[in-house]
Amino acid sequence: DGIQTILTKTIVSTVPTHALQGSVLQSILPPAVKLMNKIRSNIKRKGIYHPPVAAVTVAYPKSSFKDVDLPNGFGKLSNLPGFGSLNPRTEGVRTLGTLWSSSLFPGRCPEDYNLLLNYIGGSRDVGIAELTEEELVSEVDKGCRQVLLKDDAPEPLVVGMKVWPTAIPQYELGHAEILEELEELEQTVDGLWICGNYRTGVAFPDCVTFGYEHAKVVLEYLKEEEGKEQSAVVAKDAIEEEKIEKVVEAEEAEKAEEEAKVEEGEKLVVAEDSDDVADTDEKSPPSLIDDKGKTPVA
Repeated sequence: DGIQTILTKTIVSTVPTHALQGSVLQSILPPAVKLMNKIRSNIKRKGIYHPPVAAVTVAYPKSSFKDVDLPNGFGKLSNLPGFGSLNPRTEGVRTLGTLWSSSLFPGRCPEDYNLLLNYIGGSRDVGIAELTEEELVSEVDKGCRQVLLKDDAPEPLVVGMKVWPTAIPQYELGHAEILEELEELEQTVDGLWICGNYRTGVAFPDCVTFGYEHAKVVLEYLKEEEGKEQSAVVAKDAIEEEKIEKVVEAEEAEKAEEEAKVEEGEKLVVAEDSDDVADTDEKSPPSLIDDKGKTPVA
């Protein structure tokens, strides 16, 4: 339906920074757009860098895994008794790391298979963005054979693949300064929080923990705003009551004034009537009627 505008009390953004380089924040916090497009000449970056990463899920028979016992009593490697594995660059393995999905989530594959979710790419291997799906599978398979599989392991069963052109944000030189400036900008707009894994840490537990804790901040803000609204309503009602009282007082004063004028007018009329009577008495001839009610005869 195109661009839609809504009115809301709060906005919590978890949009990645590469998307914030566009017009997302332009209408509510324009300086943030400029910040996200800031040229960082010392490391030759624009804003916060999100390199490409591919997630490739493959499956192999358990029998194709190296038949070795892991140290510290963990058990056989073929059973993948753990969370996963990471590959240091020094080992010459292109795959960044592998999650042992069938161990983490039982039932995801047949019992005689192991399911592996592999990540490849990152800031030191941006070339994976140019590889075809077949080439990505080939690189992942090569890494699995270097770390986990026997030399004669069969070709992998490809279960899934997703290429993220802009994946994990990089905490590079100057990152802290960008976040400090963003926090200052954020505080200029009430009810706005700009969040994401470029501020809280990229690990899933870090993101969940931050989201849980920050929800409390938003809730507290909403409670405070509700209290302010209620106070404003009470204050408005008090003002309205005061206005009404003043109107009533003015009407009563006006009525009293009118009554006073009427009363004063009535007194004036009575006074004028009294003056007329006095004038008439002065102008009338002496009475020719004696005290017995008879008119004397001359």
